[in-house]
Amino acid sequence: MPNVPSSVDYIGGFGTALMNKDVGLAMDAARSVHAPVPLGAAASAVYETLLANGLGDKDFSVVYKFLGGK
Repeated sequence: MPNVPSSVDYIGGFGTALMNKDVGLAMDAARSVHAPVPLGAAASAVYETLLANGLGDKDFSVVYKFLGGK
């Protein structure tokens, strides 16, 4: 499909850096009300890893490719 991020090397779309920021905001909100969010913590770690690997400017869905999806 020509209009999906994977068709254009994950360029454009909602960036990984923005997703990481939003996950961080969600984690902060959860902490403020003492809500456990174990999957949120896992997602945060994954997006931090994407940033550390230079993928901050790619669409956030690059996570699927990064984790070995086809």
